[in-house]
Formats: sequence, C-alpha cells, structure tokens
Amino acid sequence: MYAAGIMAFAPTLILMYAVLRNYTYPKVEQPFFSDPRFFWLFVIGLIAGTFLFAFNAFLTGRTNMDQLTQLIYRMLFAVIQCLAMVAIINLKRFHGKSDTVFYGYGLGLGVGCTLAFGTIFISGSLISMGEDVGIPEYAWVVLIGLAYVLIVSAIGTTIGEGIARKRPMEFAMQAILIYAVFNIIIWAAFSADIIALYICLILALIVAAVYFYYIMHVKLSGVIRDVLRMEGNKRKDVPR
Repeated sequence: MYAAGIMAFAPTLILMYAVLRNYTYPKVEQPFFSDPRFFWLFVIGLIAGTFLFAFNAFLTGRTNMDQLTQLIYRMLFAVIQCLAMVAIINLKRFHGKSDTVFYGYGLGLGVGCTLAFGTIFISGSLISMGEDVGIPEYAWVVLIGLAYVLIVSAIGTTIGEGIARKRPMEFAMQAILIYAVFNIIIWAAFSADIIALYICLILALIVAAVYFYYIMHVKLSGVIRDVLRMEGNKRKDVPR
C-alpha cells in the first residue's frame, strides 16, 4: 500500500509543482489562482476519485464478464467520471473566471491520483500472487498509474476551461472523447497477450502525455489570456 501511495502521489505532486510554479509567487507578484481554493479542489478530487474508483471496480471487476461488456462499461465510466467532475466544479462562482482553469487542474490531479493509487494497488497485489514476478511486471503497473495521473489532470483542466468560458458541456464532450480513447486502449491492453499489453500501455501513456503537454504547456497560457479578456482584465505577466 505504501509503495502504491508513493507511485501515485509522487508524479501527482511533481506535475502540480511543474505547472503551477509559473503562475504563482515568486514567479509572478500576483498569483493567477488562490492556493487554498486549489488545494480544496485537490482534496475534493481525492475523495471523488475514491468513490469513482470503487464504482469502476464494481462495474468492471466481475470475472464472468465478456470483453464487449467490459468495453461498454469502460465507456460508461468515462462519461460518468467526466460528468461528475463537471458537476463538482460547475458552480456560479467559477463561471467566467480565469482561475477556474487551475481549479479544474487541481480537481483532475486529485481524481487521477486516487485512480492511479487504486489501479497500482490492485494490479500490484494481483501480480505479486504469481510466480517469477520481476521488473517488467511492476513496470507496467507504474506505467498505467502515471498515465492515469496525466490524462485525468488534463481532462480536469479541459473541464475547468469549459466552466471558465461558460461552455461546460462543449468542453466536457471533448474530455469524454479523449478519456474514451484512453479507456479503449486500457481495455485492449488487458484483453490481449503480454506483448500487446506492453504495447497498449505504452500507447496509453503516449496519448496521456501528449494530451497533457498540449493542454498544460501549449494551450494553458492562451486560455488564461482569453478568459481574462472576457473578464475585462489584462495582465502582461501571463507566462508564454
């Protein structure tokens, strides 16, 4: 359990610092978001992620389920998770506010962290029961955990952007589409032999990493500028 916690929380905290450091003190005199509110959303994400993981385990954990049903349930979970995240953050106080994007990121980090923790813990427990367990077996557990943190934090930011732009369902559909693709790859990974499993997990990590990079490093500063203009504000210190 401790190892699973480290493997889930370590990348979460690293990603949190890597993104936020450019948008808060000392990089900027006036932070672009409220630290207490961000961490509250992160904690709410941890709690929500726990319930979502339990729900996903209930949907897909039955051993007598055929592959098509597994896929349908994974698609259903992608929809439910994204809509749950919209419901959590779609409050009037967050509408049309540039800092909402960061709160979506905090929510996504929390949900992604607990999904990663649960997946790592359950998968690690299962493979440790087998014989000849080595580095490759534990490597794919780490891969899937990292992929969950990347993809869910990025879709949380996408959902936050939708709330900030006052177009929540448009951006929720984008998040659902990306997360559905990710879930299809994860489903394929556990529906194939060991070689295909590693190929699919690497592909899932690539999809998650590319989407995270696009949202957090290519798009984020532009989104902040757009929403600030909507608010009637203009700041020259938005990172590029």
